Amino acid sequence: MKRADLIKKLAGKFNLSRGEASYILDNFIDSLMECLVEHKRLEIRGFGTFYLKYRKGRFYKNPKTGVESYVDGRYLIVFKPSKKFFKGLKDEEV
Repeated sequence: MKRADLIKKLAGKFNLSRGEASYILDNFIDSLMECLVEHKRLEIRGFGTFYLKYRKGRFYKNPKTGVESYVDGRYLIVFKPSKKFFKGLKDEEV
């Protein structure tokens, strides 16, 4: 599903204009990004948790060339679905 499809679905479900639905979605995304930039967790009960996880730097070897290189450590965005979310997926048999 693309952003425009999600906005259309939100607008229809909650009887909003597409502009209002877009405004709500944009603010949600901005709030999520602010939390992650501040290294805070965002927990939405019944849905899941967004948080940052640090992946350490490491050496690796290119299997084709055999050249060894180093990748710097970095933060990854992680989403951990809630049990209720998983149960909903299981019930729907996706």
